[in-house]
Amino acid sequence: MTQARPSGKPVPYDGMRVAAADARRRTAAGTPRLRLAQLLRLSFSDLWHERWLTFCAACVLAATLAPLGTLWGLERGVIGALIERQDRDPLMRQLLPEGAGGKRFDAAWFEHVRTWPETSFVMPNTRAIANQVDLFSTAADAPARVDLLPTAAGDPLLGAARPPEGSTILLSATAARQLGVRAGQTVRMALERQREGRAEQTAVDLQLAGVLPAEQLDSRAALASLSLLESVQSWRDGYEVADFGGGGSGPPPRTEAYPLFRLYATSIREVESLAARLEAEGVSTHTQVREIAATLGLQRNLRVVLALVGGIAVAGALVALSALQFSTVRRKRREYALLKLTGHGRGWLIALPCAGAVVVAIAGGLLALCFHAVTAAAINLHFAAHLAVNESAVRLPAGDAAVGLLAAVVISVLPALWGGWRASKVEAADELRDN
Repeated sequence: MTQARPSGKPVPYDGMRVAAADARRRTAAGTPRLRLAQLLRLSFSDLWHERWLTFCAACVLAATLAPLGTLWGLERGVIGALIERQDRDPLMRQLLPEGAGGKRFDAAWFEHVRTWPETSFVMPNTRAIANQVDLFSTAADAPARVDLLPTAAGDPLLGAARPPEGSTILLSATAARQLGVRAGQTVRMALERQREGRAEQTAVDLQLAGVLPAEQLDSRAALASLSLLESVQSWRDGYEVADFGGGGSGPPPRTEAYPLFRLYATSIREVESLAARLEAEGVSTHTQVREIAATLGLQRNLRVVLALVGGIAVAGALVALSALQFSTVRRKRREYALLKLTGHGRGWLIALPCAGAVVVAIAGGLLALCFHAVTAAAINLHFAAHLAVNESAVRLPAGDAAVGLLAAVVISVLPALWGGWRASKVEAADELRDN
Protein backbone atom coordinates (compact mmCIF):
# COMPACT_ATOMS: atom_id res chain seq x y z
CA MET A 1 0.00 0.00 0.00
CA THR A 2 1.26 3.47 -0.87
CA GLN A 3 0.55 7.02 0.24
CA ALA A 4 0.86 10.09 -2.02
CA ARG A 5 3.03 13.05 -1.23
CA PRO A 6 1.70 16.56 -1.95
CA SER A 7 3.82 16.43 -5.12
CA GLY A 8 1.89 13.36 -6.26
CA LYS A 9 4.69 10.78 -6.00
CA PRO A 10 3.69 7.59 -4.11
CA VAL A 11 5.75 6.52 -1.07
CA PRO A 12 5.72 3.29 1.00
CA TYR A 13 3.24 3.27 3.92
CA ASP A 14 5.05 2.87 7.29
CA GLY A 15 2.32 1.79 9.73
CA MET A 16 4.44 1.95 12.90
CA ARG A 17 5.70 5.41 12.05
CA VAL A 18 2.21 6.69 11.41
CA ALA A 19 0.88 5.06 14.60
CA ALA A 20 3.69 6.59 16.67
CA ALA A 21 3.05 10.02 15.13
CA ASP A 22 -0.65 9.67 15.85
CA ALA A 23 0.10 8.69 19.48
CA ARG A 24 2.36 11.70 19.86
CA ARG A 25 -0.40 13.96 18.56
CA ARG A 26 -2.90 12.47 21.01
CA THR A 27 -0.46 12.81 23.91
CA ALA A 28 0.39 16.40 23.00
CA ALA A 29 -3.29 17.23 22.76
CA GLY A 30 -3.93 15.91 26.28
CA THR A 31 -4.24 18.42 29.11
CA PRO A 32 -1.50 18.59 31.78
CA ARG A 33 -4.00 17.24 34.31
CA LEU A 34 -4.66 14.14 32.22
CA ARG A 35 -0.95 13.60 31.66
CA LEU A 36 -0.32 13.87 35.40
CA ALA A 37 -3.16 11.44 36.16
CA GLN A 38 -1.72 8.98 33.65
CA LEU A 39 1.73 9.36 35.21
CA LEU A 40 0.48 8.72 38.74
CA ARG A 41 -1.74 5.81 37.71
CA LEU A 42 1.07 4.09 35.85
CA SER A 43 3.56 4.74 38.66
CA PHE A 44 1.25 3.36 41.38
CA SER A 45 0.37 0.34 39.26
CA ASP A 46 4.05 -0.41 38.77
CA LEU A 47 4.73 -0.06 42.51
CA TRP A 48 1.88 -2.43 43.35
CA HIS A 49 2.98 -4.91 40.72
CA GLU A 50 6.44 -5.01 42.36
CA ARG A 51 5.20 -4.43 45.90
CA TRP A 52 7.78 -6.63 47.57
CA LEU A 53 10.59 -4.76 45.86
CA THR A 54 8.89 -1.49 46.85
CA PHE A 55 8.70 -2.68 50.44
CA CYS A 56 12.42 -3.54 50.40
CA ALA A 57 13.26 -0.05 49.13
CA ALA A 58 11.14 1.47 51.92
CA CYS A 59 12.97 -0.72 54.45
CA VAL A 60 16.32 0.57 53.16
CA LEU A 61 15.19 4.12 53.92
CA ALA A 62 13.73 3.13 57.29
CA ALA A 63 16.93 1.33 58.27
CA THR A 64 18.84 4.52 57.45
CA LEU A 65 16.56 7.09 59.06
CA ALA A 66 15.38 5.28 62.22
CA PRO A 67 18.82 5.08 63.93
CA LEU A 68 19.64 8.64 62.87
CA GLY A 69 16.30 9.86 64.24
CA THR A 70 16.97 8.11 67.55
CA LEU A 71 20.46 9.60 67.83
CA TRP A 72 19.14 13.04 67.00
CA GLY A 73 16.34 12.54 69.53
CA LEU A 74 18.95 11.69 72.17
CA GLU A 75 20.80 14.91 71.38
CA ARG A 76 17.60 16.95 71.58
CA GLY A 77 16.45 15.05 74.66
CA VAL A 78 19.46 14.55 76.92
CA ILE A 79 21.60 17.51 75.88
CA GLY A 80 18.56 19.67 75.19
CA ALA A 81 17.19 18.96 78.66
CA LEU A 82 20.55 19.82 80.22
CA ILE A 83 20.69 23.13 78.34
CA GLU A 84 17.08 23.92 79.25
CA ARG A 85 17.82 23.22 82.92
CA GLN A 86 20.76 25.60 82.83
CA ASP A 87 18.67 28.20 81.03
CA ARG A 88 16.00 27.91 83.72
CA ASP A 89 18.61 28.25 86.47
CA PRO A 90 19.10 31.99 87.12
CA LEU A 91 22.52 31.37 88.68
CA MET A 92 23.85 30.02 85.37
CA ARG A 93 22.84 33.25 83.62
CA GLN A 94 24.04 35.57 86.37
CA LEU A 95 26.98 37.96 86.07
CA LEU A 96 28.39 39.35 89.31
CA PRO A 97 30.85 42.26 89.41
CA GLU A 98 34.28 41.34 90.77
CA GLY A 99 35.49 42.73 94.09
CA ALA A 100 34.57 46.08 95.58
CA GLY A 101 36.78 48.40 93.59
CA GLY A 102 36.25 52.07 92.92
CA LYS A 103 33.85 51.47 90.03
CA ARG A 104 30.45 53.14 90.39
CA PHE A 105 27.37 52.67 88.25
CA ASP A 106 24.85 55.46 87.78
CA ALA A 107 21.36 55.51 86.29
CA ALA A 108 22.68 56.27 82.79
CA TRP A 109 24.91 53.18 82.91
CA PHE A 110 21.99 50.93 83.89
CA GLU A 111 19.81 52.36 81.12
CA HIS A 112 22.66 51.73 78.67
CA VAL A 113 23.06 48.09 79.74
CA ARG A 114 19.31 47.46 79.52
CA THR A 115 19.42 48.25 75.80
CA TRP A 116 21.86 45.39 75.09
CA PRO A 117 20.12 42.43 73.40
CA GLU A 118 21.94 39.96 75.68
CA THR A 119 20.53 41.57 78.84
CA SER A 120 17.52 39.96 80.47
CA PHE A 121 17.51 41.86 83.79
CA VAL A 122 19.75 44.41 85.49
CA MET A 123 19.32 46.59 88.55
CA PRO A 124 21.48 48.44 91.11
CA ASN A 125 22.71 46.86 94.33
CA THR A 126 24.12 48.34 97.51
CA ARG A 127 27.31 47.28 99.31
CA ALA A 128 27.45 43.55 100.03
CA ILE A 129 28.46 44.01 103.66
CA ALA A 130 25.50 46.30 104.24
CA ASN A 131 23.08 43.72 102.85
CA GLN A 132 23.65 41.01 105.47
CA VAL A 133 20.98 41.16 108.19
CA ASP A 134 19.73 38.94 111.00
CA LEU A 135 16.09 37.86 110.91
CA PHE A 136 14.19 36.63 113.95
CA SER A 137 10.89 34.83 114.35
CA THR A 138 8.92 33.53 117.33
CA ALA A 139 9.05 30.03 115.86
CA ALA A 140 12.88 29.83 115.83
CA ASP A 141 15.30 29.81 118.75
CA ALA A 142 18.12 31.45 116.80
CA PRO A 143 18.24 34.14 114.14
CA ALA A 144 18.95 33.47 110.50
CA ARG A 145 21.57 35.61 108.78
CA VAL A 146 20.41 36.29 105.25
CA ASP A 147 21.55 38.34 102.28
CA LEU A 148 19.11 41.01 101.20
CA LEU A 149 18.93 41.15 97.40
CA PRO A 150 17.23 44.03 95.57
CA THR A 151 14.55 42.98 93.13
CA ALA A 152 12.03 44.39 90.70
CA ALA A 153 9.69 43.25 87.96
CA GLY A 154 11.45 40.95 85.50
CA ASP A 155 13.85 39.45 88.04
CA PRO A 156 14.49 35.78 87.14
CA LEU A 157 14.56 34.92 90.84
CA LEU A 158 10.95 36.02 91.27
CA GLY A 159 9.42 33.40 89.02
CA ALA A 160 5.66 33.95 89.17
CA ALA A 161 5.82 35.96 92.41
CA ARG A 162 5.15 39.68 92.53
CA PRO A 163 8.09 41.92 93.49
CA PRO A 164 7.94 43.01 97.14
CA GLU A 165 7.40 46.66 98.05
CA GLY A 166 8.09 48.75 101.14
CA SER A 167 8.66 46.56 104.20
CA THR A 168 7.65 43.26 102.57
CA ILE A 169 10.15 40.58 101.56
CA LEU A 170 10.33 37.21 99.84
CA LEU A 171 12.35 34.52 101.63
CA SER A 172 14.22 31.59 100.16
CA ALA A 173 12.98 28.15 101.15
CA THR A 174 16.18 27.55 103.15
CA ALA A 175 15.78 30.73 105.22
CA ALA A 176 12.03 30.19 105.72
CA ARG A 177 12.64 26.65 106.96
CA GLN A 178 15.30 27.83 109.41
CA LEU A 179 12.96 30.51 110.78
CA GLY A 180 9.90 28.25 110.73
CA VAL A 181 7.74 30.82 108.94
CA ARG A 182 5.44 30.85 105.95
CA ALA A 183 3.82 33.44 103.72
CA GLY A 184 1.72 36.04 105.55
CA GLN A 185 3.72 35.95 108.80
CA THR A 186 6.01 38.61 110.22
CA VAL A 187 9.75 38.44 110.83
CA ARG A 188 11.90 40.96 112.67
CA MET A 189 15.06 42.41 111.15
CA ALA A 190 17.70 43.40 113.74
CA LEU A 191 20.42 45.93 112.87
CA GLU A 192 23.33 47.43 114.77
CA ARG A 193 25.90 50.14 114.11
CA GLN A 194 28.72 52.11 115.66
CA ARG A 195 28.16 55.89 115.80
CA GLU A 196 30.12 58.48 117.74
CA GLY A 197 31.84 55.80 119.78
CA ARG A 198 28.73 53.96 120.93
CA ALA A 199 26.79 50.97 119.70
CA GLU A 200 23.23 51.43 118.51
CA GLN A 201 20.60 48.81 117.71
CA THR A 202 17.23 48.87 116.03
CA ALA A 203 14.63 46.34 114.89
CA VAL A 204 12.15 46.51 112.03
CA ASP A 205 9.18 44.24 111.40
CA LEU A 206 8.97 42.86 107.86
CA GLN A 207 5.98 41.20 106.24
CA LEU A 208 6.71 37.87 104.53
CA ALA A 209 4.98 38.07 101.14
CA GLY A 210 6.01 34.58 100.04
CA VAL A 211 8.57 31.78 100.04
CA LEU A 212 10.59 31.09 96.91
CA PRO A 213 11.20 27.44 95.94
CA ALA A 214 14.75 26.10 96.10
CA GLU A 215 15.08 25.88 92.29
CA GLN A 216 14.66 29.67 92.12
CA LEU A 217 16.74 30.66 95.14
CA ASP A 218 18.69 27.98 97.01
CA SER A 219 20.73 30.12 99.43
CA ARG A 220 19.82 31.86 102.68
CA ALA A 221 18.59 35.06 101.10
CA ALA A 222 15.64 37.41 100.90
CA LEU A 223 14.38 39.53 98.04
CA ALA A 224 13.41 43.08 98.93
CA SER A 225 12.84 46.42 97.26
CA LEU A 226 15.86 48.59 96.46
CA SER A 227 14.50 51.31 98.73
CA LEU A 228 14.60 48.93 101.73
CA LEU A 229 18.26 48.05 101.00
CA GLU A 230 19.14 51.74 100.64
CA SER A 231 17.50 52.40 104.01
CA VAL A 232 19.51 49.61 105.67
CA GLN A 233 22.74 50.93 104.17
CA SER A 234 21.96 54.54 105.14
CA TRP A 235 21.15 53.58 108.75
CA ARG A 236 24.38 51.60 109.04
CA ASP A 237 26.29 54.58 107.62
CA GLY A 238 25.02 56.64 110.56
CA TYR A 239 22.20 58.54 108.90
CA GLU A 240 18.70 59.04 110.22
CA VAL A 241 16.05 56.73 108.76
CA ALA A 242 12.53 57.48 109.95
CA ASP A 243 11.17 53.94 109.57
CA PHE A 244 14.08 52.57 111.62
CA GLY A 245 13.29 54.44 114.83
CA GLY A 246 15.05 57.76 114.19
CA GLY A 247 18.43 58.82 115.47
CA GLY A 248 21.46 59.57 113.35
CA SER A 249 23.45 62.39 111.85
CA GLY A 250 20.69 63.69 109.57
CA PRO A 251 18.82 62.51 106.50
CA PRO A 252 20.80 60.37 104.07
CA PRO A 253 21.96 61.88 100.77
CA ARG A 254 20.32 60.80 97.57
CA THR A 255 22.02 57.79 96.00
CA GLU A 256 23.46 58.80 92.62
CA ALA A 257 25.59 55.72 91.90
CA TYR A 258 25.90 52.17 93.15
CA PRO A 259 28.95 49.98 93.79
CA LEU A 260 27.33 46.72 92.62
CA PHE A 261 24.62 45.41 90.34
CA ARG A 262 22.56 42.32 89.62
CA LEU A 263 22.71 41.27 85.98
CA TYR A 264 21.32 38.26 84.06
CA ALA A 265 21.74 37.25 80.42
CA THR A 266 18.81 36.20 78.25
CA SER A 267 20.24 32.67 77.94
CA ILE A 268 23.37 30.74 78.81
CA ARG A 269 24.56 31.22 75.21
CA GLU A 270 24.69 34.99 75.76
CA VAL A 271 26.66 34.97 79.02
CA GLU A 272 30.09 34.98 77.39
CA SER A 273 29.29 37.80 74.95
CA LEU A 274 27.67 39.85 77.73
CA ALA A 275 30.74 39.39 79.92
CA ALA A 276 32.92 40.49 76.97
CA ARG A 277 30.84 43.66 76.57
CA LEU A 278 31.30 44.49 80.24
CA GLU A 279 35.02 43.73 80.06
CA ALA A 280 35.34 46.17 77.15
CA GLU A 281 33.90 48.85 79.47
CA GLY A 282 36.35 47.98 82.24
CA VAL A 283 33.95 45.89 84.34
CA SER A 284 35.15 42.40 85.30
CA THR A 285 32.55 39.82 86.29
CA HIS A 286 32.21 36.35 87.77
CA THR A 287 30.24 33.95 85.54
CA GLN A 288 29.55 30.26 85.01
CA VAL A 289 31.19 30.35 81.57
CA ARG A 290 33.25 27.18 82.12
CA GLU A 291 30.25 25.07 83.04
CA ILE A 292 28.25 26.54 80.17
CA ALA A 293 31.09 25.96 77.69
CA ALA A 294 31.33 22.31 78.78
CA THR A 295 27.63 21.75 78.07
CA LEU A 296 27.58 23.59 74.75
CA GLY A 297 30.84 21.89 73.72
CA LEU A 298 29.27 18.49 74.39
CA GLN A 299 26.36 19.45 72.16
CA ARG A 300 28.67 20.59 69.35
CA ASN A 301 30.78 17.43 69.53
CA LEU A 302 27.71 15.20 69.51
CA ARG A 303 26.37 17.01 66.45
CA VAL A 304 29.69 16.48 64.66
CA VAL A 305 29.46 12.75 65.38
CA LEU A 306 25.86 12.74 64.19
CA ALA A 307 26.86 14.49 60.97
CA LEU A 308 29.58 11.92 60.28
CA VAL A 309 27.34 8.95 61.05
CA GLY A 310 24.50 10.51 59.07
CA GLY A 311 26.74 11.14 56.06
CA ILE A 312 27.89 7.54 55.99
CA ALA A 313 24.34 6.22 56.40
CA VAL A 314 22.92 8.49 53.69
CA ALA A 315 25.73 7.54 51.30
CA GLY A 316 24.97 3.87 51.87
CA ALA A 317 21.27 4.43 51.24
CA LEU A 318 22.02 6.34 48.02
CA VAL A 319 24.24 3.51 46.76
CA ALA A 320 21.60 0.89 47.57
CA LEU A 321 18.78 2.85 45.94
CA SER A 322 20.93 3.69 42.91
CA ALA A 323 21.67 -0.01 42.41
CA LEU A 324 17.96 -0.71 42.68
CA GLN A 325 17.16 1.93 40.06
CA PHE A 326 19.90 0.62 37.77
CA SER A 327 18.49 -2.90 37.87
CA THR A 328 14.94 -1.59 37.37
CA VAL A 329 15.90 0.36 34.25
CA ARG A 330 17.69 -2.67 32.82
CA ARG A 331 14.67 -4.91 33.43
CA LYS A 332 12.18 -2.44 31.95
CA ARG A 333 14.03 -1.17 28.91
CA ARG A 334 11.33 -2.58 26.61
CA GLU A 335 8.52 -0.90 28.58
CA TYR A 336 10.37 2.43 28.50
CA ALA A 337 10.92 1.95 24.75
CA LEU A 338 7.17 1.50 24.21
CA LEU A 339 6.41 4.60 26.27
CA LYS A 340 8.95 6.58 24.30
CA LEU A 341 7.53 5.26 21.03
CA THR A 342 3.99 6.34 21.97
CA GLY A 343 5.08 9.94 22.33
CA HIS A 344 6.11 10.30 25.98
CA GLY A 345 8.93 12.80 26.20
CA ARG A 346 12.09 12.85 28.28
CA GLY A 347 10.56 14.88 31.10
CA TRP A 348 7.63 12.46 31.43
CA LEU A 349 9.95 9.43 31.44
CA ILE A 350 12.16 11.01 34.14
CA ALA A 351 9.12 11.95 36.24
CA LEU A 352 7.74 8.39 36.15
CA PRO A 353 10.32 6.78 38.50
CA CYS A 354 10.46 9.99 40.59
CA ALA A 355 6.75 9.70 41.36
CA GLY A 356 7.30 6.16 42.57
CA ALA A 357 10.34 7.28 44.57
CA VAL A 358 8.23 9.84 46.45
CA VAL A 359 5.77 7.11 47.46
CA VAL A 360 8.64 4.87 48.58
CA ALA A 361 10.15 7.79 50.53
CA ILE A 362 6.91 8.53 52.37
CA ALA A 363 6.43 4.85 53.19
CA GLY A 364 10.04 4.52 54.37
CA GLY A 365 9.83 7.72 56.41
CA LEU A 366 6.63 6.64 58.15
CA LEU A 367 8.14 3.22 58.82
CA ALA A 368 11.23 4.91 60.29
CA LEU A 369 9.03 7.06 62.57
CA CYS A 370 7.29 3.92 63.82
CA PHE A 371 10.63 2.26 64.61
CA HIS A 372 11.82 5.47 66.28
CA ALA A 373 8.67 5.75 68.41
CA VAL A 374 9.13 2.24 69.77
CA THR A 375 12.83 2.78 70.47
CA ALA A 376 12.26 6.20 72.06
CA ALA A 377 9.52 4.82 74.32
CA ALA A 378 11.86 2.07 75.55
CA ILE A 379 14.73 4.50 76.21
CA ASN A 380 12.49 7.04 77.98
CA LEU A 381 11.03 4.28 80.14
CA HIS A 382 14.53 3.12 81.07
CA PHE A 383 15.61 6.63 82.15
CA ALA A 384 12.28 7.70 83.64
CA ALA A 385 13.66 7.79 87.18
CA HIS A 386 16.34 10.31 86.18
CA LEU A 387 14.07 12.70 84.29
CA ALA A 388 12.05 15.62 85.58
CA VAL A 389 8.44 16.29 84.65
CA ASN A 390 8.00 17.05 80.92
CA GLU A 391 11.55 15.87 80.16
CA SER A 392 12.50 13.03 77.81
CA ALA A 393 15.75 11.22 77.15
CA VAL A 394 14.75 10.98 73.48
CA ARG A 395 12.73 13.81 72.01
CA LEU A 396 11.99 14.35 68.33
CA PRO A 397 9.90 17.49 67.69
CA ALA A 398 7.40 17.52 64.84
CA GLY A 399 9.55 19.96 62.87
CA ASP A 400 12.55 17.62 63.04
CA ALA A 401 10.37 14.68 62.00
CA ALA A 402 9.17 16.69 58.98
CA VAL A 403 12.78 17.45 58.05
CA GLY A 404 13.58 13.74 58.29
CA LEU A 405 10.67 12.93 55.98
CA LEU A 406 11.90 15.55 53.51
CA ALA A 407 15.37 14.01 53.69
CA ALA A 408 13.84 10.62 52.86
CA VAL A 409 12.23 12.13 49.75
CA VAL A 410 15.54 13.67 48.64
CA ILE A 411 17.48 10.44 49.27
CA SER A 412 14.92 8.49 47.27
CA VAL A 413 14.37 10.95 44.40
CA LEU A 414 18.05 11.53 43.57
CA PRO A 415 18.64 7.92 42.38
CA ALA A 416 15.24 8.02 40.65
CA LEU A 417 16.31 11.10 38.66
CA TRP A 418 19.40 9.24 37.53
CA GLY A 419 17.35 6.15 36.67
CA GLY A 420 14.77 8.18 34.77
CA TRP A 421 17.49 9.95 32.80
CA ARG A 422 18.93 6.56 31.79
CA ALA A 423 15.45 5.35 30.84
CA SER A 424 14.86 8.42 28.68
CA LYS A 425 17.98 7.56 26.64
CA VAL A 426 16.66 4.12 25.65
CA GLU A 427 16.57 3.70 21.87
CA ALA A 428 13.05 2.47 21.09
CA ALA A 429 13.88 0.95 17.68
CA ASP A 430 16.82 -1.07 19.00
CA GLU A 431 14.94 -2.39 22.04
CA LEU A 432 11.86 -3.43 20.09
CA ARG A 433 13.89 -5.01 17.31
CA ASP A 434 16.00 -7.03 19.78
CA ASN A 435 12.87 -8.20 21.59
